[in-house]
Amino acid sequence: MNGLLTEDYIIRMIHDMVRLLSKILGKQYEQPYGTYEASEIKHSSGLGFPECLYQLADQGEIGRAEDMLFEELDFSDIENLSIALNFYTYLNTFSDDRLEACSFSRDEVLDGLRDCAEEFGVDTALLDAFHD
Repeated sequence: MNGLLTEDYIIRMIHDMVRLLSKILGKQYEQPYGTYEASEIKHSSGLGFPECLYQLADQGEIGRAEDMLFEELDFSDIENLSIALNFYTYLNTFSDDRLEACSFSRDEVLDGLRDCAEEFGVDTALLDAFHD
C-alpha cells in the first residue's frame, strides 16, 4: 500500500510541475497529450516528431525517446513547450512497473521535466519543491 501512495504522490507532483512550467513560461497548456497534431516538426521517419516520441515510448524505448527530445527539439522556440510537456505527461500515465520494464523511473520523468525547464530558460530554483 505504501508503494501505491508514493506512486500517486509522484504522479501528482509531475502533474503539478507540468502546470507550473506552463504558467511560468506563459503558455496555455491543455491536456491530454493528444494536442500535438498542429506540430509541423517532422522526423526523418515521416511521422510527426511527437508521434515518434510516443511510438518509441510505447515500444519500451523511453530513454531513446527522451534523448531524441533533447537532441531534436528547438528549446529556443517557446511554441515547442507543449511537445515536451505532453511527452512527460504521457510518460506519467505509465505505471511504475511499465516504466521499470522500460528501464525508466518516475523520478527520471521529474528530472526530465526539470531539464526541459532549464533548457527553456526557467530558473530551476523555482522547481526545487518538486525535486529531492
